[in-house]
Amino acid sequence: MNSIAQASTATPTRGDQRTGVTVAIGAAPSLVSRSMELWATPDMDDYAYEAVYDPSCVSLAEAEASVRAQLAEYGVQVAGFLNEDGPLTAQQRGTEWMARYGCTPWCINDHSTPLAADWHTSQGVESTERDIDSGRTAPERAQLPFLAAQTVVHNDKPQAYGRTTNVWLHYGPSTGELPPAEARKILDSMRRFVADFETVVAHAEQSALDDFKGDPEIAAADREAEDRRISAVTAGRA
Repeated sequence: MNSIAQASTATPTRGDQRTGVTVAIGAAPSLVSRSMELWATPDMDDYAYEAVYDPSCVSLAEAEASVRAQLAEYGVQVAGFLNEDGPLTAQQRGTEWMARYGCTPWCINDHSTPLAADWHTSQGVESTERDIDSGRTAPERAQLPFLAAQTVVHNDKPQAYGRTTNVWLHYGPSTGELPPAEARKILDSMRRFVADFETVVAHAEQSALDDFKGDPEIAAADREAEDRRISAVTAGRA
């Protein structure tokens, strides 16, 4: 994906590319004057057009809708989009890839890499909030989302071991592997918990109205007194 478009006006490239085209699209926050750029690409192997959008101005869905509308003015019908910001799915890699690795269409694992996983996983979803474990440092917490989830399929040697689908639910550094039915129960439980959590947060907000900061000088004097007490107890035991 080019970072900035070379031509802002999309021009049809070949007659046989005017219907069922794929558009590669990706985020480009460096755009200065406009929220979107769209242009034709000379490399027709994977897609016919490229587009970049500024996520601070428009959403991905809005950008895709705008691309469809702009190309429709030129008689070009978009069959789908290739999101350049995310990993390729097995379906995007092609039927040969899917047959070779037994991939589900939505699997994003690159099975051709060394030590690649032999299971199949969907693109995960995660909370915007990062890990909240108070026992970890801020940089450590920033590496992990508070909550994340993905669909995972194990189908290696299915004649012997069958095929198994699970939901992987990540909470900080921990992971739960849940059958779909159990994941559904967890989801329902989380919905009920959210209502109860709302009550707790509202109560805490009300209580926090009476909070105040202490006096640093008094706190320092208290710590010094505590240090003297501990020293005296230690000396008495010696």
